[in-house]
Amino acid sequence: MKVCEKLGQSRSRIRLNSISGLGCLVLIAVPVLFLEAPAAAQTRRPPKAQPAPQAKDSRQPASSDKVGVLVGDVKDSRTTGTFFAGMEVELKIVGDVLADAKGMRLSVEVAVDDLGRNLIGEKTESSEFKEIDSSGKTSASAKVELKNPVRQATTIRELSGSIELFTPRRDADSTATITHLSRTLGVPISAPALKAAGIELMVWNKVQFEARKKAEEDKLKKEMAAKSKKDGEGEDLGESLASGLQKMFGGLFSSFAQMEENSLAFQITDPQSKLVGIEFEDERGKPISNNGRMTIGGGKEKTTIYEFREKLPETARVKLLVLTPKATIKVPFKIADVPLP
Repeated sequence: MKVCEKLGQSRSRIRLNSISGLGCLVLIAVPVLFLEAPAAAQTRRPPKAQPAPQAKDSRQPASSDKVGVLVGDVKDSRTTGTFFAGMEVELKIVGDVLADAKGMRLSVEVAVDDLGRNLIGEKTESSEFKEIDSSGKTSASAKVELKNPVRQATTIRELSGSIELFTPRRDADSTATITHLSRTLGVPISAPALKAAGIELMVWNKVQFEARKKAEEDKLKKEMAAKSKKDGEGEDLGESLASGLQKMFGGLFSSFAQMEENSLAFQITDPQSKLVGIEFEDERGKPISNNGRMTIGGGKEKTTIYEFREKLPETARVKLLVLTPKATIKVPFKIADVPLP
């Protein structure tokens, strides 16, 4: 299945968005602006939140690693069909450690209403870290998708699980830096961090991709012509070409793929989903922002195309953020008696 992703949008099961936050960790209810819900859904502000208990992973977190979880909006959508039904709970995560976080994974282990119904469904779990842009902020948000509670239920009796934060600053091996990006375009990227994580990666610009595509098209045409002459059987040229190019270029040959003059396409093979993020900077380390991105494919193989307002300088660098145990902090959370709409 092909999936398109624009910057600022995500169709993932758990969507992450950074929000601003300052100060030390004090778990208090904060004002939340609630918009009027559509006819098929209702929202209510749950007043109760509990601090996360002590982490149970092998490396005990320092005091600066502690996070707290607050409940934001709760949206219960019901339909007569099988689509669009479910409950969405917004969780707000706060803590100083988020200032350095680049990715987050939220796992829900228990979700049950006050009448005993299990609310964990197929859409609840997320096996991948989601990239977040904390940029010095100390809070972020996540939305968890659950099953609809029993109509007579009044609260979510318990919502608990764990939060994992990816902070590459804690482990130098979690960042692979590609210097002089222009010299590595169109060839496999070699870096110890990528090799250790089993990640294969190539970067293309529009000019190189179009030239390589034409060369491969001509090569495939000759091969198919020779095969057809040898076997004496005709073959659908268009279908065979598309199949061959799709095998070579993956998502880049998708009809969804659109590369502009300043675009860069990252062709990624990541069987363990360890590539959390990609960042750009100039030779002095100053961040270079992109103008949007689109991801095609998913799972082990995908292609992400980044758009830029201007062509990147020849000396631009790319930082590949790779998941490692040392760069990961895991903290459990538990929230009780969340009012239902």
